[in-house]
Amino acid sequence: MKEMTQLKPLIEVDQFSFDYEQLNEPLVSEVSFNINKDETVLLMGSSGSGKSTISLCLNGLYPEAVEGVASGDIFFKGNNIKDFEKGELNQNVGIVFQDPESQFCMITVENELAFTLENIQTPREEIAPKIDQVLETIGMIDYKYHNIHELSGGQKQKVALASVLLLDPELIILDEPTANLDPVSSLVFVNLIKDLKLETQKSIFIIEHKADDWLTFTDRVLVLNKQGQLVADDSPKSLFTTNKTLIENEGLFIPKVYQKQMLQPQNEVKNETSEASMVINDLSFSRKKTLILNSINMTLNKGEMIAIVGENGAGKSTLLQLMAGILKPKKGNITFLGHSLQKWKEQKLRQHMGFVFQNPEHQFITDTTYDEVSFGMTLNGYSEDVIKERTEQLLQNFQLSAHKWSNPFALSGGQKRRLSVATMLDETPDLLLFDEPTFGQDAQTTDELMTIVKDLQAKGTTIVFVTHDMDLVDLYCDQVYVINDQQVAFEGHPHQLWKQDALLERARLRLPDRLRHGQEVGETYDLVY
Repeated sequence: MKEMTQLKPLIEVDQFSFDYEQLNEPLVSEVSFNINKDETVLLMGSSGSGKSTISLCLNGLYPEAVEGVASGDIFFKGNNIKDFEKGELNQNVGIVFQDPESQFCMITVENELAFTLENIQTPREEIAPKIDQVLETIGMIDYKYHNIHELSGGQKQKVALASVLLLDPELIILDEPTANLDPVSSLVFVNLIKDLKLETQKSIFIIEHKADDWLTFTDRVLVLNKQGQLVADDSPKSLFTTNKTLIENEGLFIPKVYQKQMLQPQNEVKNETSEASMVINDLSFSRKKTLILNSINMTLNKGEMIAIVGENGAGKSTLLQLMAGILKPKKGNITFLGHSLQKWKEQKLRQHMGFVFQNPEHQFITDTTYDEVSFGMTLNGYSEDVIKERTEQLLQNFQLSAHKWSNPFALSGGQKRRLSVATMLDETPDLLLFDEPTFGQDAQTTDELMTIVKDLQAKGTTIVFVTHDMDLVDLYCDQVYVINDQQVAFEGHPHQLWKQDALLERARLRLPDRLRHGQEVGETYDLVY
């Protein structure tokens, strides 16, 4: 194409719409906005409102990579992106996805970064210096030769960012980049982006459900409504003070600094004893001679809501899979409802226990949302009338009725998470295990999910979830276990955990928002535990 000239805005979106062929109405509808050079813009919207779709269209991956139809125009530096050669726009508009592993092609950090440079035909003699330079920038020079898949979540996200930085794009898109990170790794990543912005003056486009940590360097906030329409484009202060009703009506999180009244915990300390649902005794687990968990002891009582927390790579998800019987321990034993977990027959176990994976796609096995929800009921021999009634009710409860004939893999990240939970509720389980239950959820769907979970808890279901969301732990949990250095470092009520400053720092946890003080908008967020 002809040589580009510098024009403002850097990105111009003009009456842009996008829909998938199987949908009856646009996912994104007649959206118009600009992104200027050296500007940071944050995009908010409810789960399924089209946020990630917009980011992929800005990058040129959509609609070509999916069965989608686009109308309207997107311009980069005054040139319609339709006129760019394949791959040309991707070098100018880089994107870091929610799940960094979806971007990796190579085994080691060095090879992954070299692969990026080779793709843009970097002279061989320049590759090694550029790799060292970008690793110094993100603070990971010591991990140059490490296996990517052995890195923590925060480190993987930094490597994904490094790959994008090597392209030297003028716009960097971050699609919920901290969703899978522990609280401190999340803050470290935000501060890294802030420093990069100051040093490079690149434009940044951020998609997030929770804006709090990004506000110190965000120039504008865009809001999509549930119909995929742009309903706000304003400065953070103006939006969250004068347009708070709009944010609440769309079911979005209002940053804590703009909330007059903080939510208070609903989980009083309980003194009474209860019957155990699951008992874990001296459990250890290794993977390829590496000790992951060592001498874990836990008692999960019936009707309790329990959180398992810790830094990325601490072994939390591994522990949850051991509790579900998916993995077998190296030593120790697990008792569930009075019987050894290893002696349970698989079909019987699944009638009493539900497990929701960290990545929802890992549990999808059918072609439609409706069939996914009804699958377990069919296996358990329910009548067609009961299956239809229960399935329709679950779809309604989880706001999935409009997508019941959609392919589960075509849903948004938040919709996939709600579907993965709904598939576990064909019966009321005795134990329900969640790996990051609120991942990708807006404020409204988080509240609705927790209402359903609390209803199950009231019926006697034991709820256990792995999470990085300290507000969730603070508001709802009866017990919290901290995993650190392969062991249980803390067991008790969340109120007691918040007093353990040294442990919070060691386990890379932060206080819940209601207990953090002195963080006004415009102030630099240091590592506040």
